[in-house]
Amino acid sequence: MIGKVLELIVDGRIVDKRDIARQVGVQVETLDDVIDLLCQKGYLRLNEESCSDSPSCSGCSQADTCGSTDKLGKALFVTDKGKQYVKSRSVKK
Repeated sequence: MIGKVLELIVDGRIVDKRDIARQVGVQVETLDDVIDLLCQKGYLRLNEESCSDSPSCSGCSQADTCGSTDKLGKALFVTDKGKQYVKSRSVKK
């Protein structure tokens, strides 16, 4: 399940947590726990800035309403380790 969550985030197909939870078949609260675990493992990192204040979000048409922020309003970013993990999963499929 955590691999699927990370895959959805990396691929950018779904950025809203409710949609990710629905796609994976879990409650949003459970997804929050999965996101916490992915951060602890170094696959994701949280940015303390709000999404619209983040330089990496400048120019994004959805910066103000983006669902890629966690429950505290911090933007989530995929680390290189996370991208490698998803890449290795797609090779095995």
